[in-house]
Amino acid sequence: MNSIQGGVFQQTNARSHTAAVTQHTLQSVDMLPWPARSPELSPIEHVWDIIGRQLHRHLQSALTVPALIHQVQQAWNSIPQTDIRHLYDTMHARLHACLRNSGDYTGC
Repeated sequence: MNSIQGGVFQQTNARSHTAAVTQHTLQSVDMLPWPARSPELSPIEHVWDIIGRQLHRHLQSALTVPALIHQVQQAWNSIPQTDIRHLYDTMHARLHACLRNSGDYTGC
């Protein structure tokens, strides 16, 4: 990781990011401060949330990896392009809301 000259990394305080082994590995890397209750600003995380909600609505949970892959692909393909465009178009507003709240939860 130290080979990226001048790089600054960001982690979202997800459980895997705050694990001791991760913290030890990243101790010599410049990290942006990130409040624990900050909103998820990455549009792809919002897409995964949409997919997760769709998977929870399935009458039968996938019992095999191929079945789960199929359900995820169906959920991904069913997201309207307008929803994806909305995530892109509202990124600026989400960033401003995050800054207004000093990085804390925005409700967006």
